[in-house]
Amino acid sequence: MTRRVVFDCMVFLQGAASPEGPAAACLRLAEKGHVELCISSEILSEVRDVLTRPKIRQRFSALTAETVSAFLTQVSRFALVVSDVPRVVSLPRDPKDEKYLNLAAAAGAEYLVSRDNDLLNLMDAQRPESQAFRAAFPQITVLDPVSFLRAISTQASE
Repeated sequence: MTRRVVFDCMVFLQGAASPEGPAAACLRLAEKGHVELCISSEILSEVRDVLTRPKIRQRFSALTAETVSAFLTQVSRFALVVSDVPRVVSLPRDPKDEKYLNLAAAAGAEYLVSRDNDLLNLMDAQRPESQAFRAAFPQITVLDPVSFLRAISTQASE
């Protein structure tokens, strides 16, 4: 069975902007079918918005209108689009991140890949909100791209 994953917006941005980086390697795993990337229309809209912002385009010259369009089309081809994602997770510290957690829960994802500390901190057993999250969603592990690649590579060799 293929492991289901959710990537946050920063993973998509870094993957689109830097084809040699760890975020791009995560996207290639999904594109090749080694993991099943789950996405929602809400997340796809956010990714489109972020990748087309003038400030982002100035910083990452590779993100032209054509490359962004091709990137989003490609992601849409290999990702599983999950519709009607219920709101089951509350993250008062950063409500904008709730869409990723809710998608991971709705899709039955094992991993949420992020560089966002509010999400990564959910794995810190010392934090009360982390304990509540882990108790409610023990199947979801939040990792940064490098740790995710390491975890998947370790599991593949077992």
